[in-house]
Amino acid sequence: MSSLEENKALVRRWLDEVFTRGNLDRVSELFAPNYTLHDPSFPGGIYGPEGVKRYVGAYRAAFPDARFGVEDQLAEGDMVATRWTARGTHQGDFVGIPPTGERVTVSGIEFSRVIGGRIDEAWVGYHPFAGPSPDPERVGRGLSAMRTAFPNLRVAEVASIREGDRAAFRWIMSGTQEGEFMGIAPRGQRIEAMGLDIVRLSDDEIAEHWGEFDAVGLVRQLGLIPPPDQTGS
Repeated sequence: MSSLEENKALVRRWLDEVFTRGNLDRVSELFAPNYTLHDPSFPGGIYGPEGVKRYVGAYRAAFPDARFGVEDQLAEGDMVATRWTARGTHQGDFVGIPPTGERVTVSGIEFSRVIGGRIDEAWVGYHPFAGPSPDPERVGRGLSAMRTAFPNLRVAEVASIREGDRAAFRWIMSGTQEGEFMGIAPRGQRIEAMGLDIVRLSDDEIAEHWGEFDAVGLVRQLGLIPPPDQTGS
């Protein structure tokens, strides 16, 4: 098995053995001592194997029957992009949200850096639904409203992976609110939000697209929702 395939397998083990099966004894084997996870739901960051255990514990307490399935993976150099779908029942408190008893489906994209056979750093984005792509017209209206409210809006690519006919990108969007947005009057608030995308190319054109964007983090920075509780590190 090539090193790229080994790196992919390492990330799959993390999602299967630790997150799905709850085998926390594997954490020190899979993660570097100085591991850092960037998850917008936990903006304080998750650090080291012990941080991973608390992070997984928080999710599994809320969704004890959670199951992760890998939909796609790309690898290049020391980076792996993984697209996954998780399903579970909301049975416990999660970041201040009381249990609903509802069955939840979450789609996500994770960028992982592997060094020395362990996951050294990761960035993840997800949203609580997996289904048809959003209506392009509605997306276009949303982008137009954002550009009006944030005239200096900028999107900067910070990492990319290419394998075969697919490419993955991690990017940061930033800007300063100077106009009304979602009913919020402008107050010079600067925002920054992360996005992750995977595309399949055909004849140098995008044939398929999967994307995750930290919309919750955006509205949190605008003051629409309070900051989340933290798992600690």
